[in-house]
Amino acid sequence: MSGVLLIAGNVFIGIGLFFSFAMSVGMLRFPDAYTRLHAGTKGLTVGVGMVLLGVAARSGSWEFGLRVLLIGAFLLITNPIAIHAVARANHRAERARRRLIVDDYAEHRERRDRV
Repeated sequence: MSGVLLIAGNVFIGIGLFFSFAMSVGMLRFPDAYTRLHAGTKGLTVGVGMVLLGVAARSGSWEFGLRVLLIGAFLLITNPIAIHAVARANHRAERARRRLIVDDYAEHRERRDRV
């Protein structure tokens, strides 16, 4: 393995660790469930994606690197969809809506139900 790929892999893993750390700080500091979901989604998608990219760069074989990149693509597709479903279920449960200042989704649902 060349030195350039080793350094690039280490840099990508470092960036992924930074985003994972930022995600954990955001999960602790943000005030409501929706901003926490936002922090979790961005941190997980970008953080784990960068770590997987670093692992793919550091791997010795292109077959293993391709498998890791396919796992990253699957994560990139499924994670936002899953978090959207969690946010929608949370909104319908109405527990997290008490502290919201603006609720555009509820207004849209009320207009849709009137029609």
